[in-house]
Order: sequence, then structure tokens, then C-alpha cells
Amino acid sequence: MKSFLATLVSLSLILSSSTVAFAWGNEGHETVGKIASLRIKPHTAQKLAQILAPGDTLANISTWADTVKDRMGRTDPDPDTNTFLQDLVHNERNRDWHFVDLPLNCANYQTCTGFTPDNDIVHMINICIRTLRGQPDPNHPLTQRNALRLLTHFIGDLHQPLHVGVGFVDVNGPNQTILIVRDPNIIRQRNLPHDRGGNQLVIDNDRKNLHGFWDFDLVRSLMQVTHRPTSDQLGRFLKQTVAPLPGWQTTGPIDTWAAQWASDSLRLSRSQAYRQVRILRQRTIPVLRDGKPLIQNGQPVTQIVYDIRRPGNYHQVNRENVRQQLAKAGFRLAKLLDAIYQ
Repeated sequence: MKSFLATLVSLSLILSSSTVAFAWGNEGHETVGKIASLRIKPHTAQKLAQILAPGDTLANISTWADTVKDRMGRTDPDPDTNTFLQDLVHNERNRDWHFVDLPLNCANYQTCTGFTPDNDIVHMINICIRTLRGQPDPNHPLTQRNALRLLTHFIGDLHQPLHVGVGFVDVNGPNQTILIVRDPNIIRQRNLPHDRGGNQLVIDNDRKNLHGFWDFDLVRSLMQVTHRPTSDQLGRFLKQTVAPLPGWQTTGPIDTWAAQWASDSLRLSRSQAYRQVRILRQRTIPVLRDGKPLIQNGQPVTQIVYDIRRPGNYHQVNRENVRQQLAKAGFRLAKLLDAIYQ
């Protein structure tokens, strides 16, 4: 029965409209975890050591949340992982916890009414915080170790701008154009669909999308230009060379920090990730599974994508934004953990 449920969950995720790419990829998440490990206070490090298993580090636990997405209902030799995977009732929608889809012209997370469901990334970060402070959520029961693994990952996700601010698509623009709509009021009135955090925006006229470009290409480009071929080296380098800016500091109760950081990422999504991005055309392409077309009821499953044009300096400008975002995420994760265990 569990195997059958897991199959249904897996298929529903394939066909889901939610974001499917992994934020930052392993290198980016591990870089964030490494920076945080270099910045936390000794007292915090001692507290984390009591929760983590032997061999765990903030860097190597940072990718765990992505590894469980497609394994719900399966067994795992690690007790905490197995507990999570077997709890389909509470965790089967864990893929939805990694992002929030805000219109680009929302002023901030707090006032973006109607776009902040109670299982979005901000809500889940706060559930992890409460769990680590000994106040578990009955609707999201997590072990302390799993809460820490999720939190480490989600702080990285939150600083990938396409996990916060997204484009909503109007295929009925003037003169047969397709528009990226930013105004939340228009989006609500017309019930417009979003581009799944740039997953539907194709940058190479084939199927390479904008979300993946941020997750992987920009991070690896940064590794190349800094001559730091591993996440460990990149994390150490960014910690040493990127000085924290005043705006990285966060004030107020820690259960407001995630919303503040979401608003910060929304501004970057608005001003940089979608800067001068234009939709050229719409296409329908087959959904691939292990490199082969996915077949359902004897027919190939398809998805809609949009070919886009970006400004000529998009890569160079946003590589530097990624440098700042990774360093900022590591800095803020350390500050948050210090605040939890102060």
C-alpha cells in the first residue's frame, strides 16, 4: 500500500505546476552551509553537534531536503530520514515547501495577500525554528535533526530569487504578444498562471530554463572565475572576501526574519532575475523522465514552455548577484542558528 501511495505521489509531482528545479544545486547549498559553519558561535556549534549524526556538517546536510522529494514512502537505513519518508500524511507535499510564488510588483512578503500559503518556504522555516526551540508543530512533526536539515536547505532556497519572485504569464497580450505580468491586482483579476519560478522560461530554444541557469550555471561560473572548484573552497573564499553589508543584518523577533529575507529576495527577482526578460513565443514539449518521454495512458505527457530573450550582460551581472546571495545566505543562516541557541 505504501509503495502504491508513493507511486501516486511521484506521478502527481511530475504533473504538478509547482517549481521542480533544485535551488542552487548541490554546490550552492553546500557553499551556504560551509559559510554558516565558519560563522556560527562555538556555543551554537556545540548545540548542533548534539543534534547531528556523526559525520554530519551544515554543508553536507544542506542538500538532504532535495533528496527526499521523490522518495516518499520508501525505506531508508537512516532513522531520521526513514521517519520522514514514512510520514506521507504530513510530508507528501514537501516539494511545495521550498518556495513561495510572489508577483514581482508585490511590495513585500507580508502584504502580498493571497500568494503566501501556509506551507510555503517562509512558514516552513518558522516551523523548523519552533521545532529546534522545542516547540514542534503537530501539523508538521519533525525530528530535531530533520528540522535542522530542512532549515539549512530552506535558507539557501530563500536566497535564490526565483524561489520567491516569479513571473505570471498573460498569453493574450496586445498584438499577439505574451507578457510577463508583475501587478498582483491584475494577476488576481485574471487568475493568471505563473512560470513556475522560471522553469517554463527557456533560454536556449530547446529546454534549458532560467531557473536551472540560476541554480547551476551561475554558481559554476562563479566557481570558475574564482578558481574555487569545490563548494568547500568556494565557501571559505566567499566568507573571507565578501564583507557582510548593513542590509544583511536582521532585526525583530526571529519568526519575522524569513519574511524579511523573502522580501529582500523578491526585490532582487524584480530588479535582476526578470530584468528586461521578454517572452518570444510559446511551445509545447514532451516531459522527459530519465531522458525519455514520459508516457501516461499510452500518450506522451507534455508541458508548455516559453522561449525568452535576456539582456546581453545578464550572465555577468547575475553571477555577481549570486556571489552576494550565497555569502548573504551563509551569513544569515549562521545568525539565525546563533539566535535559536543563544
